[in-house]
Amino acid sequence: MAISFALSVLTTRAIEDKNETHFAYQANNAQLAIQARIQSYIDMLHSVRALFYTSDRITREQFHDYVQKLNLEQSFPGIKSLNFAPRVLPHEKKAFEAAVRKDTSIDPHGYPDFAIKPAGDRSEYHVLTYLEPMETNKVVLGTDMWALPPAAKAIAASRDTGKLGSSGKLIEINGPDPHVGIAMRLPLYRRGKPLDTVEQRRAAYYGSVGAGFDVSMLMLGAVDRSTLNYVRVRLFDVGRHDEPLASGTISPENLLFDSAAPVGHRHVQPSSLAGEMFVKRVTMTVGPRVWEAEFSASKLQMVDSLDAYLPWIVLTSGMLSTVLLYSIYYSMMTARRRAVELAQEMTKDLRTSEASLAEAQHMARLGSWVLEPGSGKMKWSAETYRIFGVDRLLDEPHFEFFLHHIHSEDRQKVRAGLDHSIMTGEEFTLEHRITLADGSMRWVQTISRLGHDDRSMLLRGTIMDISERKLTVEALKRSQDLLRELTAYQDRVKEDERKRIAREIHDELGQTLLALRIDVSMLDARTAHSHPHLNEKVRGALNHIDATVKTIRTIINNLRPAVLDLGLTAAIEWQVAEFRRRSGIACDLLIGDKEFIVDDARATSLFRILQESLTNVIRHANATHVTIELYQENDRLVMTVTDNGVGIYPDRRKASQSFGLVGVEERIHALNGEFRINSAPGKGTTLTVYLPIETEKELPSPATLVSSD
Repeated sequence: MAISFALSVLTTRAIEDKNETHFAYQANNAQLAIQARIQSYIDMLHSVRALFYTSDRITREQFHDYVQKLNLEQSFPGIKSLNFAPRVLPHEKKAFEAAVRKDTSIDPHGYPDFAIKPAGDRSEYHVLTYLEPMETNKVVLGTDMWALPPAAKAIAASRDTGKLGSSGKLIEINGPDPHVGIAMRLPLYRRGKPLDTVEQRRAAYYGSVGAGFDVSMLMLGAVDRSTLNYVRVRLFDVGRHDEPLASGTISPENLLFDSAAPVGHRHVQPSSLAGEMFVKRVTMTVGPRVWEAEFSASKLQMVDSLDAYLPWIVLTSGMLSTVLLYSIYYSMMTARRRAVELAQEMTKDLRTSEASLAEAQHMARLGSWVLEPGSGKMKWSAETYRIFGVDRLLDEPHFEFFLHHIHSEDRQKVRAGLDHSIMTGEEFTLEHRITLADGSMRWVQTISRLGHDDRSMLLRGTIMDISERKLTVEALKRSQDLLRELTAYQDRVKEDERKRIAREIHDELGQTLLALRIDVSMLDARTAHSHPHLNEKVRGALNHIDATVKTIRTIINNLRPAVLDLGLTAAIEWQVAEFRRRSGIACDLLIGDKEFIVDDARATSLFRILQESLTNVIRHANATHVTIELYQENDRLVMTVTDNGVGIYPDRRKASQSFGLVGVEERIHALNGEFRINSAPGKGTTLTVYLPIETEKELPSPATLVSSD
């Protein structure tokens, strides 16, 4: 009987140890689940703040669209509100209220009843302005959180530190979706402002974004409901992590959640005697606050029916079943050890890192894979399966399965690149296409690198979905090509219009002025002796007519020099002579003896490019000598313009006002030519233009010095 009693006591203790281990395991899992859920909500709030750093002003419509894409109800069921509260100064109050009332970006009626509440004058206001979803949160629209001391204290601390802020107090929300929740906020600072000191952060601060959590839904979503059937969970806010924790933290004032009481109930129900309960308390840091979670369970509720009768069975049949009872005891101890080992293996860091990696790969559309070169076996991440559009396989995928989904035109390049990476150890990178099961195509970027583990050589790689980037690049290229075609068309139209205007001025106005001069000349001859005073006036009019004719000729030459009709060589020689006359800068022209036969478009473009280049020399180069060379190289016409001026600084080439060089480059590209600039500060500039010749070409002759000044 003594041995049976001892075995019964040992069995009771083993059952209690097993239940305690199971309770601790469930409590640890619940703690990790709560922390992971809260951290995901905090990360989401950080993403909302990142939205406000994409632009100097985020509109209500942009905020609404962003929150809609978050799909709060499915992805973050505990979040009841996402909001933006700008900081409003007293002198801005009336204008701010008027602007919100007239805001019809979401509601076509605007918000005609909007007003900051509670009423009254304060040093500043932090007004809930953007609220999503608006249908269930409209009751708090316009609430000034600065009027609430706990909220104001939390906002000020968050503003001064730049970190997450929370008052730690439960908030009762009325309206269409009444609940009890807790709020957290992140400060917003103006972009580009320094944030090193408290004063700098206060100066840059312009508002905050916040999230309202339904504590009940958050806890019930994080903790398994089957666990709550026998484990009581209570959550307390015990203060800020940077302040000493006050004594007596378990009190109705700081109770956030009690699974055994209605949500928001402030009465702390007394626990059973310590000897009758399993109790575990853990603390966790949630932003600036420290929460304490208490897990408790009745020992009787933890015992199943078999465990309840097992000690009596042992006591009754102990003398006859000693070996059997020992086996049961051994199995209980083995189960306890296995539970402990399982709890140790399922550590927080491992689960957190795996979840973070999977989430990061999904967000970046970047999958990973590992290949065993000898066997061809591969391991794919979940994102790799998604990119290839296949379900996760029961068996590990094979290298041939991987190659089968590579586009047929790219398959050999991928195979050769991976083989080369295995043989040489060099990194392999390639952008290529893959074919999905439905026949559609995606663009991906594959990167691989050779590595080793403890047993064998492995090829590790990544695959990134770049389809959207490819589509964007192609669209940009089409846009650039269209813009260049438009620019070329505009240049042709402009040249044709210049030619027409110059011809009409020459034919119409020129003939009229010529006839007028003949008449005035005849009048001059008739009045030379008979009317001296009148003759003096006539001579003045004749001089004015000559000046007008000269001006008309200059305008015609500026619109389209008539010398262009005499050939490209003559036009360039004329332009060089004009340049010398206007600038006084020495200019050498090196050109072949024979005329270059080119179409009018190329001749006009080369002439205009030379005009722009020489104008730049006058305006910017401070040069004393310029050399111009024109010659034919195979099937291309080459023109170089070299000066000994100050050169071009690299940052000036891409300046916002450098339209001259941009125009030159666009003219050349429109004719399928090439444009180069060689320059350095203080070493002059050389501009080289290459244009293909599509008409009958003259053989190049040795360059001679046509003229020099």
